Amino acid sequence: MALIAVIGQGPGALIPPTGSPMVLAADLIISLTSVVLPLLLFHAARQRRDLNLRPLLISFTLFAWTAGALHLVNAWHPGPGVHPAYAALKLLLALVAIPTLTLLWRAIPSIRAVPSQHQLREANESLARANRELEAFTASVSHDLRSPLTTIAGQAGLLELSLPHATEEQRRRLRRIQGSVKAMSELIDALLALSRISRHTLHRELIDVSALAQGIAQELQQSAPQREVAIHIQPGIHVHGDRRLIQDLLANLLSNAWKFTSRTEHARIELGCQQAGMMSTLHVRDNGAGFDMNQQRRLFQPFQRLHPADEFEGSGVGLATVARIVDRHGGRIWAEGAPEAGATFYFTLPATPLTPALLASSSQADA
Repeated sequence: MALIAVIGQGPGALIPPTGSPMVLAADLIISLTSVVLPLLLFHAARQRRDLNLRPLLISFTLFAWTAGALHLVNAWHPGPGVHPAYAALKLLLALVAIPTLTLLWRAIPSIRAVPSQHQLREANESLARANRELEAFTASVSHDLRSPLTTIAGQAGLLELSLPHATEEQRRRLRRIQGSVKAMSELIDALLALSRISRHTLHRELIDVSALAQGIAQELQQSAPQREVAIHIQPGIHVHGDRRLIQDLLANLLSNAWKFTSRTEHARIELGCQQAGMMSTLHVRDNGAGFDMNQQRRLFQPFQRLHPADEFEGSGVGLATVARIVDRHGGRIWAEGAPEAGATFYFTLPATPLTPALLASSSQADA
């Protein structure tokens, strides 16, 4: 009605008078929006902690809430004259405006760097193509390498049969050929297993690590019943991850401990866990051959062996596989040891379902 009453009264007649219900409603809506908008932006920023927008959001929140308070004071005191609170809020708004604009200007490159939906789709398609090509390549390499190995093994077997009165030197050479073929075949299997880890789709669930480790320990003891090894597995260890990969991880670490304690009297192997927050720190400890800490950077690299093959057999891929499995679960791995004094391998795994917040906190802890 106030708007209709002023129609035809001059150029400014369409502007409702100060204190009218329309202006009062507008002030209240602006005040409410100024409160809600920063809260929504804070919620969005929590999903993208990597952009580090917190300083900008704090400054913008002060700016928006001050502007909202200005309109609220205007709605509460619409009469003539300037209310003292209105003047103070205007001064605060001016002071907050400058850092808000500065922080927004600095954040623009980070905001522009966020990939678009089209870019993400192209990246996913490119990654899918690369994975298909890698899978085809590994299958081809496996076939091309196994074929000559099969021929070599077959010919060595026929040669052994054709030499019933072979000398000890000839038999030793044949055994060496057959051993090399077997080692090469195992290396191919290890490489294929290592390449499959990166392509494996994770099926996350709550896993009883203690139960998995008990089963692996029983298999190791059955494989060499003559050995007396004290294996202690802490009960009640649970992590959240892919069951198949976690079992491979434990099998590699426990088998390594079993292997490197083969020349140790009163051998001991231990699996333990400490939980701190959302990540669990597990360890596999043994009192076996150990290693020189100066060589620890080589531990988790493929084909890097710290012990001669004639002392301890192996492909040199097991610990690289373990490191890749831990990385796929958002954890990290490290080791401590000393020559002839055993080794301890520490690794972290999620104790709860993996979320972006967990990954962000894990990255910050590592930094």
